[in-house]
Amino acid sequence: MMAIAIWCNHEVQCNPGLWVAADSRVSAAGHSTLIEDAAKLVSLPVVCRSPNSDGFFSQIYYTHTLGYCFAGSTLMGQNAYLALTPLLSNLISPSSYVPSLADIAQHVLAYLSLTYDDYKVRVGSTAMFEVALFGYCHRTDRLSVFHLTPTLIDGIYKMTCKSHQNMKDKEFVYLGDEKNQMYSSITTAFSGSSVPGRPLSRIPRYIIQDQIDDESCKTIGGDIQLGVADKYGFRPFTICKPRVNRQPEAYLSYLGRELTADIAHVGEAAVGGPGMV
Repeated sequence: MMAIAIWCNHEVQCNPGLWVAADSRVSAAGHSTLIEDAAKLVSLPVVCRSPNSDGFFSQIYYTHTLGYCFAGSTLMGQNAYLALTPLLSNLISPSSYVPSLADIAQHVLAYLSLTYDDYKVRVGSTAMFEVALFGYCHRTDRLSVFHLTPTLIDGIYKMTCKSHQNMKDKEFVYLGDEKNQMYSSITTAFSGSSVPGRPLSRIPRYIIQDQIDDESCKTIGGDIQLGVADKYGFRPFTICKPRVNRQPEAYLSYLGRELTADIAHVGEAAVGGPGMV
């Protein structure tokens, strides 16, 4: 399983965002570690086209990126993302309709319901997974999270969607292992005060980091991964880490791997994007 928290952060008052933090470990059923650098936070593109003068749907009139994350079955979470990406990046509308985040969540729910129903017949309980779709909605001018998860209804597990619309400062959604413990820890921490090195506005990140550092927790580990979704879209972050604790020399890391010269450059271009300490 995994640990993922999405919360509303108002550090930038003129542009609040939904911040997300996750670990990067994937474990087998017996809790043996399979992958320590699994990408669980990804950008889901939404691209809409209208007819050009030639009559083909080739005129892009809307493009945006949302956050997509998952916990549980990595095969299901990643495969669903790979299937949804070409669908949502090729939307067409003669009237230049801009889909709401709720519209997109309904589409994702419809697809996940089909793929989950097929998979659960083959593998049973190991098919369990949950997904969150989150970000800024241009139709409602709101930051929202749609949490999709299997729910037992009349003795049958069915994929359902719970919306958390118009998220407010410090509201959060949690996906993954140790739900009761993690929910309680984050709620309690948000009711406290900031301490040096652990600002309250970012506290879920540190709660998850504590679980990563706790070796007794076998299914949460690897490294921290971070991202922010706001009116400008979803952006994953690199992490700036000191080479020696309390020393100035530092390096950029992504999914626990240093961005060395061979992976930090593509020809003469460099890997950009925001980073965070």
